[in-house]
Order: sequence, then structure tokens, then C-alpha cells
Amino acid sequence: MPAIFNADEVYEIGVEIEKNGREFYQTAAEQAENPEMSEFYNDLADWEEKHVELFEKLRSELPDKAGEETVFDPDNQKHLYLKAAADSHIFRKNLNVSALIKGCKSPKEVLDIAMQFEKDSIVYYNTMITLVPESLGKEKVEWLINEELSHISILHEKLKLLG
Repeated sequence: MPAIFNADEVYEIGVEIEKNGREFYQTAAEQAENPEMSEFYNDLADWEEKHVELFEKLRSELPDKAGEETVFDPDNQKHLYLKAAADSHIFRKNLNVSALIKGCKSPKEVLDIAMQFEKDSIVYYNTMITLVPESLGKEKVEWLINEELSHISILHEKLKLLG
């Protein structure tokens, strides 16, 4: 059966993505031995918090019918992608972030995970754009994609510095 989505659900998933990112960066900051890296991770956590706030604001501004209005996916493609995304690490509620970071042998490994997290978020948000009409904040999702792209650039530069 084809999947049907609504804007409220799409934004709710965005909130969860950003909360997971914030938790990852906060935990990395707490476990970092290098004060410079700890500060860097805290900056990234702050950025993710701003994204949480953006999605929560977008959800609060949705009209009452946004929970009912739907986007039809006749080929079931978006549904399959969203299910795959939900099954991936960015959504797993039981993921032990602390153990994940402790398993990293260097800041480079932490940043490699962060890079993948940011890339996965961009792919999800690009799919999200096809589900969110202009009137329900599409331009803000586009802005968020640009923010995530800038995070990837910053992470890439930091990775180059770490060698």
C-alpha cells in the first residue's frame, strides 16, 4: 500500500535527527581529551540545538490540519527511504552514543562518524523537501540543508587539520 505522510510527522523526525546529533556531539565533548576538540564538539552541539529549535518552531506554526494533510506517494519510494532512514543509526533510540565514541581511537574517527551523520541528515532533508509544501516551511528546510552542508565543510577542514 502506498505511504501517506503529513508535515507534522516529517518535522517530528527532523527534531529527532537533530537531538541525536546534539547528543552525539555533547558526548564527544565530554569524552574528548583535547580541550580544543571538546570546544569544537560543543560548538557543533550548539548548532544542532538551534536546528532542534527550528524544527520545533516549524511544528508549532503548523496549522491544525497539518497533522491530517497528507502527501501521497504512489510509488512508495519516499516511504521506503524514510523507513530505511528510520532503521539507520540516526534514529536508533537505543544506540549507546557513549560506547560509540569510546570505541573511536582518535578525534578523526569521531569526525568521520559526524561526517556520515551530517550526510545522512542532508539526504533525509532532501527527501523531506519533496513532502513539505511551501506554505508549511519548505524554504526553512532548504536553509537547514545549507546549514548541514556548511557543517560538512567545517568537519572536512577539521579532518584535514588532523591529518
